[in-house]
Amino acid sequence: MRAVDGVSFDVQKGECFGLVGESGCGKSTTGRCILRLIDATAGSMKFDGRVIFDAEAGTSMERQELLGLRRDMQIIFQDPTASLDPHMNVRDIVAEGIIKHRLAEGKAAELLALECLELCGLSRKNAHRYPHEFSGGQRQRVGIARALALKPKFIMADEPISALDVSIQAQILNLMSDLKEQFGLTYLFVSHDLGTVKYFCDHIGVMYLGVMVESGTASELFDSPCHPYARALLSSMPAEKPGLRNKERIRLTGDIPSPSQPPSGCKFHTRCPFAVEQCRVQVPHLESAGGTHQVACLRWREII
Repeated sequence: MRAVDGVSFDVQKGECFGLVGESGCGKSTTGRCILRLIDATAGSMKFDGRVIFDAEAGTSMERQELLGLRRDMQIIFQDPTASLDPHMNVRDIVAEGIIKHRLAEGKAAELLALECLELCGLSRKNAHRYPHEFSGGQRQRVGIARALALKPKFIMADEPISALDVSIQAQILNLMSDLKEQFGLTYLFVSHDLGTVKYFCDHIGVMYLGVMVESGTASELFDSPCHPYARALLSSMPAEKPGLRNKERIRLTGDIPSPSQPPSGCKFHTRCPFAVEQCRVQVPHLESAGGTHQVACLRWREII
């Protein structure tokens, strides 16, 4: 089974690249492969000009070299409850990475951890508390502080607001946006929420069953989506204002195929209303459509 198949994209320094798609399409797996939390079986990955994995060349960073890279590449997990050690107070959770990477020790490490917590909107007087004593939004702030403690260049945010109330989601997004501007961070933002991605991301990639079917800037994707799946996905967004009707809803028929037995040719042809016989045998690839907008669909020019 190929959880991620032929996905290729660049994330420019200082920007936020969003990955969207249905559950199980490979968004989180892609991000975890980049961070080497999961070892890929093929392909290559580069970070800041350095090759961190290349299956064809047979090169891969050794453990010690990879440990140094962890300072520059961090992750914000989806579930703030499961990702925080319940036996450690939040000060020690944030300080753990600081001590591990020898940025500071003892009292100095604690002070750095407290500064990170304050930067993320948590008071020092609550630093001795344990994760279960905080709300979901506060726990996610702890997770952000932990990722920020090592002063990374790149952060993968794996659906960081999906488990939070709507009002808290806005606070976390504003916090991440402020930190991005303040520290020049680069984000890979994985999300189901298209409205959030439109607001937060500079470039967006749409994934389906392990492949990327379309990518481009946020304005390109939302103003003129090309791929049938991207169009259907965007048509499912609720109206921005009460009483305002969206464009005609595109309803897809059929079930998502099994990743272990994907369809031949275009993986979307079993649900695509525009599919032709050629789609059943030919695998499309991302094709330049002018500027940064790319789409993988055999008939996209006819469709638009």
